[in-house]
Amino acid sequence: MEDNGRGPWERVGSGEMGQVLLVEDASFFERVIRRQLSELHGLEVVSATTRAEAEALLARPDFKPVVALVDLTLPDAPDGEIVDVTLNAHLPTIVFSGRFDEKLRHTLLNKGVVDYILKDSPASLTYLTTLVQRVHANRHIDALVIDDSRVDTEVIARRLALYQLRVHTAQDHQTAIDMLDTFENLRLVVLDYVMPRVDGFEVLRAVRGRFTMNELAVIGLSGKAGPEVIARFLKSGANDFLPKSCTPEEFMLRISQNLDMLDRIQTLSGMAHGDALSGLSNRRHLFAEGNAMFERARRAGEDVTVAAIDIDTFKSVNDRFGHEQGDELIRLFGMLLREHCPQRAFPARLGGDEFCVLLPGLRPVEGIAFIDKVRKGLAELTGREGPLRSLGNVTISVGLSNGTEPNLQSAMRIADMRLYEAKHGGRNRTVAS
Repeated sequence: MEDNGRGPWERVGSGEMGQVLLVEDASFFERVIRRQLSELHGLEVVSATTRAEAEALLARPDFKPVVALVDLTLPDAPDGEIVDVTLNAHLPTIVFSGRFDEKLRHTLLNKGVVDYILKDSPASLTYLTTLVQRVHANRHIDALVIDDSRVDTEVIARRLALYQLRVHTAQDHQTAIDMLDTFENLRLVVLDYVMPRVDGFEVLRAVRGRFTMNELAVIGLSGKAGPEVIARFLKSGANDFLPKSCTPEEFMLRISQNLDMLDRIQTLSGMAHGDALSGLSNRRHLFAEGNAMFERARRAGEDVTVAAIDIDTFKSVNDRFGHEQGDELIRLFGMLLREHCPQRAFPARLGGDEFCVLLPGLRPVEGIAFIDKVRKGLAELTGREGPLRSLGNVTISVGLSNGTEPNLQSAMRIADMRLYEAKHGGRNRTVAS
């Protein structure tokens, strides 16, 4: 764990703070936009009123914005020169301006700005806020483009990459199907209906065999599909269908709307599937999603190690210090697990002082290293300078599965047996194979 002068309780759960460069010389709009964006979790707005100020900010090594939001008319850059500054800094750039010039708009979109939005209504400000949030979130989302035309594939991939999606491509159905289980966070598939040797329906069936419509958006594309084909494609599990002749703006609007819908569904699911105290998934969600995770890992030839975790002598914490302190221990321990979990891990609270973490792609020896980090973090939480120092030393016992069990139930049974051994062997230890 790196030492940056802060305890782990100040880092865990904080997420990645993204910075937004706002270049706007009108104080009214600067305040309005800043206030609107400040409501977004995980975004810090840094303002500049001139091109020179923006260039000075971008020259700072500690300033790493994820998106630039710029006005076209500035005191030292009256003709939109600021756009070249941010694009040359490889920043996704959104133009928000009171100037409507169709030719200029077309020029800027061709240069590679994300969008050109007019300051003409409250709805525009709402759209701007949503777009900034979308671009920020897209950096952690994988998108797969499946099209037999290399030219069309490259055009679509460039559009998606402009919105900061992690784009992958395939030009035949078998390659696409083989790729489905290889991504960290696949949320979008753009699929050409007409494919060589097979139509898009076969690929769509393979996608829906792995992901539901609430987990992954499939956007159908075609240059010549009729209304009957489009209706059939939608009935077969596509979230949307677009002609290849649609404008880049319409294409990206529909992509963003579908991803926004998935986010809303995920938020609602999190409310139903989450444990309110720890912030982790609950038992129901673990069993609902765990076996699917095992199936995906098996298809990819990966092991899945399961860690069964128990906070030692938790009852005595409640008895000696009260339930409020016990609840705080559960809350901070949940944050600690999230902090140290690998990208694809699935942590859950089973109830009381019992936790479980699914670790796809990790062997038991790597699972032990993960648990050692958690154990060290817990020692800092309850150490002399930690927020739970009044509790004294709090430890955990852990059992790890072999990583080769065929399903979640078998893996949890092995992990529970080893947790029992850890408890009866003196606590504060990890038992693996």
